[in-house]
Amino acid sequence: MKKALQLLVVPAMIFFLAHNPSVTAQVSFGIKGGLNLANWGGEDAGETKMRTGYHLGGFLELSLPGLLTVEGGLYFSEKGYKDKVITLDYHFISSYIDIPVVLKFKPTPLFHMYTGPQVSVLLNNTIKVGNEEETFSDGFSPIDLGWVLGAGISFPGGVRISAGYDLGLITHDENNDFKSFNRVIKISIGVAF
Repeated sequence: MKKALQLLVVPAMIFFLAHNPSVTAQVSFGIKGGLNLANWGGEDAGETKMRTGYHLGGFLELSLPGLLTVEGGLYFSEKGYKDKVITLDYHFISSYIDIPVVLKFKPTPLFHMYTGPQVSVLLNNTIKVGNEEETFSDGFSPIDLGWVLGAGISFPGGVRISAGYDLGLITHDENNDFKSFNRVIKISIGVAF
């Protein structure tokens, strides 16, 4: 929990910098969403397969002098995996609120690369088999700390596309007995205002 609080200090710094008139920086905000290709990784994850989900939310971007910007966001995000037991296909869907804070490097006005920490708060898990589903969260870690990285293109008019990877660093099991972690490829489209 201490690490989660430390990671939340960065958005507070962004807010301070954005509202401090002595700082010469440009602040923009926007919305972003897209496709998640999610799976579990780690020694206890087994042979699960990627499942599709989505992410949707908003961001605040602080452009610093030079080639750097800082971006914080708040997104609903579906993670999990799919698998088969005997002849039954099932989906394990984990719903999270993702809070990434990334540093972006913009070597050109169009292209950027980004990396940074992410705190994810578990809302619930759902197992879906055919038309049947059950929702639960017992036994799972309520917080996932991770690292995100990726690249994107920013078009004139504020439209941007990006592709990234979320690497979960905390096991799903709240007792840390079961070594499995979130792994998510994200393809996003957004617009900045």
